[in-house]
Amino acid sequence: MATKNIKNVQPAPDKQLSCCYYDIRAKGPSDDVSNGTAPQSNSQNRIWDENFELLMQFKTKNGHCNVPRRHAEQGKSLGDWVSKQRFKKSKAALEQRRVDLLEQAGFEWNNIYDTSWDAMFAL
Repeated sequence: MATKNIKNVQPAPDKQLSCCYYDIRAKGPSDDVSNGTAPQSNSQNRIWDENFELLMQFKTKNGHCNVPRRHAEQGKSLGDWVSKQRFKKSKAALEQRRVDLLEQAGFEWNNIYDTSWDAMFAL
């Protein structure tokens, strides 16, 4: 079974990211099924990596990873992607390495809007 290479790397000089950036591209076939999730294809990994990078850019600009549901970043629906990650984790369908990367970035698994809604009725 191949292992994933996840390591800290420096952003390219043209990238102005103030937060951590991780090289999350696998160095071989994706066969990490340690948490029961199906292996991802290279194109699925590439798309996830691109969205994760957009999330890091959002965090750099806003200081947090709480992306509004309808927010788009560079023409991509980042808010929908964030919601999908929360949903997948709730169904134990998100690869552990992705969970770890999101948590290291400061990702909050509880939807902040749901939490705010509940807080209104707690008064």
